[in-house]
Amino acid sequence: MTLGRIGTELATVVDKGVGAPGKRWLVRYREPGGRSARQREKAFDRKKDAVDFATKMVNDKRENSYVDPAAGKVSVRRHAADWLALKPMAAGTEESYERIIRLHVLPQLGKKTISQVTAADVEELHALWRRPGAMPNTIDSRRIALSGMFSHTVRHKRIRENPVKRAERPANPIMQVDERSLPNFDEISALAKEIGPRLEPAVWVMACCGLRIGESLGVFREDIADGTLRCRRQVVRIKNSSGKYVALYAPLKHRKEGAWRDIPRPPPWSRLPKGCPFGIRPEA
Repeated sequence: MTLGRIGTELATVVDKGVGAPGKRWLVRYREPGGRSARQREKAFDRKKDAVDFATKMVNDKRENSYVDPAAGKVSVRRHAADWLALKPMAAGTEESYERIIRLHVLPQLGKKTISQVTAADVEELHALWRRPGAMPNTIDSRRIALSGMFSHTVRHKRIRENPVKRAERPANPIMQVDERSLPNFDEISALAKEIGPRLEPAVWVMACCGLRIGESLGVFREDIADGTLRCRRQVVRIKNSSGKYVALYAPLKHRKEGAWRDIPRPPPWSRLPKGCPFGIRPEA
């Protein structure tokens, strides 16, 4: 019995007969690519399962959605290493993704093949991350890294669907900020003084201009002029070739090299201590 034809590509169901060794029903088909493509086969106990599989292979080739059943047999651990090595990422993002995969994904999923990972596995990961009290934003960050890896896998046709996208997304409600609980100017002053002169400017630019930590560490004196702070760079932490963490300057998050954003100086800026230094430089 032959099912469907796409050019020279066939899917054939063969009845080996009662009493034949192994499973009775055998499906033979070619991967996309015509007569020169590799021929594959898969055996089934029931005729219905064999016919369904053969029909699916033909339809997948017609719709250009064919996925090699063997392509998803690589382990999550191996695939994660390949993905991190090949995917172009900013240095800070690469360091963050590598840490998330190594510490929070591989201990649970590393031994599975990528085709074995299900939405249920991902939801179990979410629950595991919540137990020690991980904040919703932290869980979101881990989920983004994991989803990025599986999206890459789908694009390269190693699996059909991204299990992270199929999993129920953990709740991350927007929390109201009680402005009365925010530190006042005197409390910020005490904190900045206590942290010491080297990092004191970072406290002020975060408090007054809303910069992230890495952005505040990348501010130079010449970045502040005419009532505006021009945020040009951020400091990121990466591992060097010797495995030691080092701090480096990098473009702003979601921006290319040379891009910036301007931030008006708020009224509290005028109350900063005289001689407050800027130009924090990361340690080599």
